[in-house]
Amino acid sequence: MKTYLTIFLLCVSTSMYAEHDVNVYYEKTDTGYLIYADNHEYCPVSVKLEFTLTNLTIPEENSSTYVIKARQKKQLITQLSIAQKSKGYKFSYKSWVNYGDATKDRYDSDYVYDLPFAKAQSYSVDQGYNGAFSHYSKNALDFDMPIGAEVHAIRDGIVTKVVEQHNQNCGTKECKQYNNLIIIYHSDGTFAEYTHIKQNGADVAVGDTITQGQLIGYSGNTGWSTGPHLHLEVFLQKLHKRETLQTKFSVNNGKEVVFLEEKKSYIK
Repeated sequence: MKTYLTIFLLCVSTSMYAEHDVNVYYEKTDTGYLIYADNHEYCPVSVKLEFTLTNLTIPEENSSTYVIKARQKKQLITQLSIAQKSKGYKFSYKSWVNYGDATKDRYDSDYVYDLPFAKAQSYSVDQGYNGAFSHYSKNALDFDMPIGAEVHAIRDGIVTKVVEQHNQNCGTKECKQYNNLIIIYHSDGTFAEYTHIKQNGADVAVGDTITQGQLIGYSGNTGWSTGPHLHLEVFLQKLHKRETLQTKFSVNNGKEVVFLEEKKSYIK
C-alpha cells in the first residue's frame, strides 16, 4: 500500500526558489514502513527527515539527510521497523528539501571556466568576490553587460531552473523575487546561476544539456538590480545555505588562467 507523506517543503535557499518536484511516501509492510522518494528534478535533491517514533526503530539517526538521485523514481531512503509487535506504533516527522547533494564538500577546484559572454567580447567586473555593495561574504561576480548582450555557459552541465517572466527591477532586496535567472548543474556537484537576464531572455529550457561556451540567454536588468549587468555565482548547495566558490577563468583567448578581479576588464 503506497501512502504519501504530507511533506513540508521548506525553501531553505531563497535564490533556488520553493518549488521542488519531489515526492516522499511510504509503503506499510508486516514489519513496519519503507520510506521512498521520487525526484523529478534534473539534479540530485537532498531531503532531511526528522522522525519522532513510537515503538519503531530506524537504522540511522532519527534526523538524517538523504540524497535522491536526479530523475529517480522510488528510491528507498530508509525503513522503520516495529520494535515490539504486541504494542501499537506510529511516527511523525519534520522535513526540509533543497537542490543538490547537501553532504558534498569536494568539487573540482582546478576547473577552468569560460567567461560568460561571446568570443572576442570584453566586459568589466563591476563587483567582485566579497564586494562591498551586495557581495559581502559572497563569492559572486557582476559583469557590466548591457541589456541584450549574449550570455554564454561557463561550463558544461544540465539546466535545472529557468525564470524569465519578470520585467521589473529596483535597488532593494524586496525585488529579489523578480530575478530572472538560469541555473545549470555541473558534473562535480556545483551549480552556476546567471541572474538578471532580460524578460523572455532565456535561450534554454529545464532539462537541456549545455556545452561550455553555448549561448544560453541575454543579459538584462531584472530583479534586485540598479542597472544592466550579469550576476554570476558558482556554488555548492547545502541544505540551509549556499557555499559560493571562487573559480578560475580562461581569458585573453585562452592565453591566461586567472581569478577575476573587481574593476578590471577581461576579453574572451
